[in-house]
Amino acid sequence: MGFINDLIASQPGQVAAVPFAVAFLVTLALGLAGPAGRRVAALGIGAGFLVAYYLIQSGVPQFPPPQMAHKVFYLAAAGLVLGLVLDFAGLTRAGGHIFAILLPIGALWWMRQSQIAAGPGTALVVALAVLFLVSVLVYWRQAATARGSDSMESSSAGLFPAIQLLVVAIGLGGITLLSFSLTNGSLALALSAATGGYLLVSFLAHAVGGRALGYGATGAFGAGGAWLLLLYGSVFVAEAPLHYWLLGIVSLAFAADFVARPVALGAALGRGGVARLVRPLIYGFVVGIPPAAALAYVWFVLGWRLPG
Repeated sequence: MGFINDLIASQPGQVAAVPFAVAFLVTLALGLAGPAGRRVAALGIGAGFLVAYYLIQSGVPQFPPPQMAHKVFYLAAAGLVLGLVLDFAGLTRAGGHIFAILLPIGALWWMRQSQIAAGPGTALVVALAVLFLVSVLVYWRQAATARGSDSMESSSAGLFPAIQLLVVAIGLGGITLLSFSLTNGSLALALSAATGGYLLVSFLAHAVGGRALGYGATGAFGAGGAWLLLLYGSVFVAEAPLHYWLLGIVSLAFAADFVARPVALGAALGRGGVARLVRPLIYGFVVGIPPAAALAYVWFVLGWRLPG
């Protein structure tokens, strides 16, 4: 017990080990619970992220939250609950179209409520408009990328949304942690760890049985939505124009999906176990190029280190 307590109290434990373990165990339990559990297995990502938030921020924020960073917890929890409701109600597609527009509007308004009420300047209006468009792109690709995953030829596509999230969370976390925000960086890396826990179980299920676990609205709004909230927060606390460019490059991973998906699914690998193992790796390599490029620039060119 002493080791576990020390791990939970440590930064590596809070940022990596705990969210990974929580997501892995929740996903595994849901995967073994039958079709209903498999449908909402991405709950593991949201659960891992919220537990990590609790540890990193030393508890649940008071409500109403006094700071923008505290609003992330409640908005992430609301997105997770919304996704669960849509998936269980069989409204994943129809509800997704509606809330992919409503959620960003509501989240951006709440996070910058005081500035909007005071009369937003041109810079804020532009930032809000760009973030809204990015949000639509993210939700669109999170949903569209997995299409056709119920067929043998494109079964690997069921893993693609989580792979998207993994690479962009690592990219966002690395850039913010190494430059201007320890909190956002830690939370983004915790989200990547939680995604890794879910993805490991889903990848094994796909490799063995040919069918990945469900992602659906639970994943798109509860996990992809959490990443968007961290992106919003990073944009609003960024300290230099270069930060915006780097965050934008990371976000290009979702646009890279237009290339990565056909490349991965079109590779001449057949339909057997080798194809199930390799196609997700090809997809992850291609879609991860923009975040990797941004991280490489930060580390090797700028030489940034942890902000004090």
